[in-house]
Amino acid sequence: MLAALVVLVLAGCGRPSGSAERVEYRADYPMYDSIQMLHERATLVVVGSVLSASVRSLDGMVHTVYRVQVDRRFKGTSAASIEVKQLGGALGGTVYAEAGGIALRTGTRYVLFLETYPDSPASLLNPAQAQYVLGGGDRPEPVDPAGFDFTLDSLAAL
Repeated sequence: MLAALVVLVLAGCGRPSGSAERVEYRADYPMYDSIQMLHERATLVVVGSVLSASVRSLDGMVHTVYRVQVDRRFKGTSAASIEVKQLGGALGGTVYAEAGGIALRTGTRYVLFLETYPDSPASLLNPAQAQYVLGGGDRPEPVDPAGFDFTLDSLAAL
């Protein structure tokens, strides 16, 4: 379960004229002890490329929603293209950012460990351990030191 707290970083006082207001989200995500635990908790595990991003207000919070072209599924079922949301984005002259968040990048290929929902885009299980950049090889690169070392073959064996 994700718990979030919104912190107003810049209020109207002292803000330079014309600069955007900034709101910071602080979220509390579960951390996992192993790639096996991360895989077990995920409802969908995929390799996919981020095609595009848009910013939306969902459930009272601002999210960037990424369109991901799915190349391979390791767990769960999905369409060939899925939406993945992350806290934050620029909307209505305000910049919303997640403290400690690691945003997905358009044009990048990832291994993603996701929780899916019937009426909302999927979410990463956490920003530190649930996204891995996949270059040309079989060994995804963690985006954070809290990530795990694994290969696509070892992931397929789970």
